[in-house]
Amino acid sequence: MQVDTFGAYVRAELEHWGREFALHRDLDYLGHHSKNVLQVLIEHKGDMPGRAQGYKPLELDQRAQRIETIIFEISRYNVQRACVLRAFYCGQGRKGVERWETANLLLANCSKKVLSRPKYYAEHEVGFAEVRGFLTGLARAA
Repeated sequence: MQVDTFGAYVRAELEHWGREFALHRDLDYLGHHSKNVLQVLIEHKGDMPGRAQGYKPLELDQRAQRIETIIFEISRYNVQRACVLRAFYCGQGRKGVERWETANLLLANCSKKVLSRPKYYAEHEVGFAEVRGFLTGLARAA
């Protein structure tokens, strides 16, 4: 029996992407201010500090960004499949019911019809195979 090491690699890359692009972390970096002006004045004892030089841009992990680009390409021709992959790997909770519901919420936001559970799992398998194909092509090109 031969072990599918490339399949394990693809699953690990998708899970890493899911941790980096987790849906429940959106509020962490969407531009919500952590301090208001009054709090800044209190911390600096009534003096307004010098003008801010700007914000450090959001750092992205290159491994996760590569998978995000692949999922974006899949979404160009199959939004359903991209929503399923995003819900399966980036969703919070168990990979069963909660992520199926998350996929249906993402699809509803895109004005698509909801998926049954068997269709959800079928779309996940096909999406996994597509990501594997993309990564295979990238490996061969390198």
